[in-house]
Amino acid sequence: MLYEVADGNSFSLWFDSWFFGESIAGLYGHSVIQDSGIPTNAKVSSVVSAGQWDWPTTSWDLIDIYFVSSRIPITTGSDKIHWLKKGGNFTINEAWRTISPQSTKVEWSKVIWFLRCTPKHSFCLWLAFSNGHRTLDKLFRWGVVRNNKCGFRCGQVETLDHLFFECSYTARIWNHFLSLCGFRRSCSGWGDESDWCIQRLKGNSFKIWISKLTLAAVVYHCWIERNNRIFNNSFRSFEDMVLEIGADIDGKCRGLPM
Repeated sequence: MLYEVADGNSFSLWFDSWFFGESIAGLYGHSVIQDSGIPTNAKVSSVVSAGQWDWPTTSWDLIDIYFVSSRIPITTGSDKIHWLKKGGNFTINEAWRTISPQSTKVEWSKVIWFLRCTPKHSFCLWLAFSNGHRTLDKLFRWGVVRNNKCGFRCGQVETLDHLFFECSYTARIWNHFLSLCGFRRSCSGWGDESDWCIQRLKGNSFKIWISKLTLAAVVYHCWIERNNRIFNNSFRSFEDMVLEIGADIDGKCRGLPM
């Protein structure tokens, strides 16, 4: 916000951010208030006389404030607060852009978030792209677990690359659905697989849509199955996994407008 000082009757002298975007109390501390002898509830008008700044100069801080404030123009009329720049109007959109962190859009965002995606599946896929899954290699390194071997009993260390889809169990599932989506290829670890998805799953065709929907469903169900095996001692076969993933995709497709 941009403060425009005019009659000085609207802004707190010490606590509003009219002093080049900062409050005087915030910059100089409360001791400057005591040095000035001016009440804490004073308005800016208390240091304005005949259209000029009229600060007491009883301390080095007040002298500094006197010289700095001399560069702030005093206009006629009433005090005003502008949004971002003089004459700027407040909008919720501009406020959100100001307070929210701005970052570069990642190239895999459209692989995850797309029209009629399944939110819980997309969130799980977002964790995979963000390297956010708490795989056993991480938990072992942090001292949370004593065993870092893959929960699908392939004997390898569970890493993100291994889980999606170097592991023979998860690779078989993803290869099965890749074939159903019309891709004649064999999958590899997540580093290569994520790159392939970014490059190939572009556009708005039905094939691309259902391929992204399938990818998210496979990652989600493989992660859930992994958790069930490790923490609940519950196991599902390849056939059961394929049926459940297929049912999720089929249910989503049935909800499409004709």
